[in-house]
Amino acid sequence: MKTLLRKSSNGLFFQGPDKWTEDPAQALNFKMIDRALEFVRQWNLQDVELAFAFDDLSKITRVPLDKIAVNYSQS
Repeated sequence: MKTLLRKSSNGLFFQGPDKWTEDPAQALNFKMIDRALEFVRQWNLQDVELAFAFDDLSKITRVPLDKIAVNYSQS
């Protein structure tokens, strides 16, 4: 499974700093949901959602970030 970031407004996938692509195969694979969410938080990205791709990259599952409850605990 690939864990991707997708711009909600235009459907492009995050590829790298200031780089977005239509092709999910060329997108950066964060591999883990936590890594993708931390990246969004760290860089204060707006208008993005999580996207998951399996073997068939033509079928993408999207999850808006506002649907994910994330609570970080501080020690």
